[in-house]
Amino acid sequence: MRMIDDVLRLSASDLMRFKGCRHATTLDLRLMEIGDLRPRRDGAEAELLQRQGDEHELAFLARLKAEGRIVVEIPKDGIPLEESVRLTHAAMAEGPDVIFQGALLEGAWGGYTDFLERVERPSALGAWSYEVADTKLKRKPDPKHVLQLCLYSDLLATVQGVAPEAAHLELGSGERFTVRLAEVSAYARYARRMMQEFLAARPETRPEPVSACTLCRWSEACAERWDRENSLSLVAGISRSQRQKLEAAGVVTMGALAVREQRVPKMAVETQRRLVTQARLQTARRAGSPPSFELRDAEPGKGFGILPAPDDGDIFYDIEGDPYYPGGLGYLHGLWYREAGEWVFRAFWAHTREEEGRAVADLLAFFVEHMSRHPSARIYHYANYEIAALRRLTAEHRTGEAAMDQLQRERRFVDLFKVVAGAMIA
Repeated sequence: MRMIDDVLRLSASDLMRFKGCRHATTLDLRLMEIGDLRPRRDGAEAELLQRQGDEHELAFLARLKAEGRIVVEIPKDGIPLEESVRLTHAAMAEGPDVIFQGALLEGAWGGYTDFLERVERPSALGAWSYEVADTKLKRKPDPKHVLQLCLYSDLLATVQGVAPEAAHLELGSGERFTVRLAEVSAYARYARRMMQEFLAARPETRPEPVSACTLCRWSEACAERWDRENSLSLVAGISRSQRQKLEAAGVVTMGALAVREQRVPKMAVETQRRLVTQARLQTARRAGSPPSFELRDAEPGKGFGILPAPDDGDIFYDIEGDPYYPGGLGYLHGLWYREAGEWVFRAFWAHTREEEGRAVADLLAFFVEHMSRHPSARIYHYANYEIAALRRLTAEHRTGEAAMDQLQRERRFVDLFKVVAGAMIA
């Protein structure tokens, strides 16, 4: 979001940020117009993602050139967007196979596409036209990427006089995802219209915890405000709808929730009790008390009720993955168990995709052999990631699937997160 010669310029990134969190857009406006806030600098994770995204883009460009495609590259560093747009229009009129970093602009909306690919479909340009292709590191398409493709495709339609039929994502998995624009463009235009109406009306917003917080440049500013206001957003495990019910009942801070005794309308009694306890424990912690917990009421099949009897053959298991390795990599399976009465640690390492498959095969072979010697033993892990990762890895590498099915049928895996979450509030 930029103001150039008193004209507001909006990009696909601005739209995606708006769809993820309207308060982030409010802060973007404040930065642009007042400048009294400063976003946090990109951390190492964001920089790594950017670098790997650039590498993925350049690898696809190299592949296109290796295939013999005629590629025109549009410069963008050090020159105004309008000049890049002029060069892009000129390149489109010449009809090369691919235009790299093509720039598009109409009204407030503009930006740089990764690739424009020629298709043999007549347009105002001639016997050809173009479709948008963007590179994304993710292994699966994200709805916000579709919004970006639709924006660029609409801008492209204005230039070539015909709407593209499709747009494409080159994913980090090496697969291509194609969007049929007729199925999604109406919603994308509605999203852009909603953002422009928001910018015109300037409604008041406030920070709400959302999935976009993880990499948002305003996350520190929002966290500081939550802390300053003793916000309900600080209460662990609380949902947005629960916060809304509490606020409607006049409970607007974590401290107020901590001492709430009166019934909150439309909220289950057990839910209210859990949230009040949670807020009370956290309020005491903020006041300097040591960390504490309270046990939940015992229920069959929940909390400690799902914890099996201990066995000398029990294994404690964890897996570490690298989400930034191309396609992701499960690089370490770690086990802690008894061998001849002594606790030992065993690791199954992987540094390549081939080693990843070999590691999961060896791991499951060990599990099966170990369980045959310890019929009552269990494999303890924390949260569902280990099971989901093993299911994915065995399917991807086509190894150990029968062993995994057998272990699950025998209920060998015990999720300690379910035990802890069902047994206590902390």
